[in-house]
Amino acid sequence: EFPPKSSLDPSKFGDHTSTITAAHIQKNLEGLTVQQALESNRLYILDHHDRFMPFLIEVNNLPGNFIYATRTLFFLRGDGRLTPLAIELSEPVIQGGLTIAKSKVYTPVPSGSVEGWVWEFAKAYVAVNDSGWHQLVSHWLNTHAVMEPFVISTNRHLSVTHPVHKLLSPHYRDTMTINALARQTLINAGGIFEMTVFPGKFALGMSSVVYKDWKFTEQGLPDDLIKRGMAVEDLSSPYKVRLLVSDYPYAADGLAIWHAIEQYVGEYLAIYYPDDGVLRGDTELQAWWKEAREVGHGDLKDAPWWPRMQGVGELAKACTTIIWIGSALHAAVNFGQYPYAGFLPNRPTV
Repeated sequence: EFPPKSSLDPSKFGDHTSTITAAHIQKNLEGLTVQQALESNRLYILDHHDRFMPFLIEVNNLPGNFIYATRTLFFLRGDGRLTPLAIELSEPVIQGGLTIAKSKVYTPVPSGSVEGWVWEFAKAYVAVNDSGWHQLVSHWLNTHAVMEPFVISTNRHLSVTHPVHKLLSPHYRDTMTINALARQTLINAGGIFEMTVFPGKFALGMSSVVYKDWKFTEQGLPDDLIKRGMAVEDLSSPYKVRLLVSDYPYAADGLAIWHAIEQYVGEYLAIYYPDDGVLRGDTELQAWWKEAREVGHGDLKDAPWWPRMQGVGELAKACTTIIWIGSALHAAVNFGQYPYAGFLPNRPTV
């Protein structure tokens, strides 16, 4: 959709449709029109606008803090490279009782000039949004916090000899210990996140707001890639998806890992659950899933997307997703932090 739209409540925020126009990007589309670029899956967006905008008035009123809400458009070039086309920096302004956006658009300029440095600063503000999102959502929320209900319910309801306990427990190792330590030094009031990632109470505030839209069924890699517009369904592929950006190592390698986990889990569970009736009659398993959904993820317990856990296929997909989150996904968002963020200008924070 072009220009990018906003999902912010118009009764509170007015119209936050992007101010990026075709004129800003047309010259860098390799002869395509904007519509042609959209139809050929060559336009992409990194959109932090709606998630950051509601926090900016309070955040920017804190001493020593100022950030924008950002949107960045990218173009998939003919040589396979994804290159930035335009950056929109927006700040909130109160007008007529609404929090509207005051926005400015920046486009690429060769380095070595004043305008080139302005472009570099615009990219830095995008990186501020992205590094905050990475720590608060991609890392803490999506791989640490959401795993706790499954860990606790596994230990409460599944015997240590239960096949699902044996399947999942290696991927829970140290999760609760690490999360407990995080609550002491990382995500606590006055902790590392509040001092370095996002200021004060707004750090976990943002994470909590994003959790309201979290869906367990979108955490598996193929579903995540489709949701983010990075892949399309392809039943001829062993991964059931086709990447739209071929030079995407996380997705390419991740799909191979996902597929291996999926195959292993399916073969393993088939030994213990020859049919759906055996699964439905497993009282430990049903109690496990009930607590994970209704107590652990109680705020979302009535969401229609939860698997009902009435079939072996549902269990296999759920276990594959849990293992993926606790292994490859966490590795991807955790172990590369120092190479990316050890040089602060590369991943600046608020």
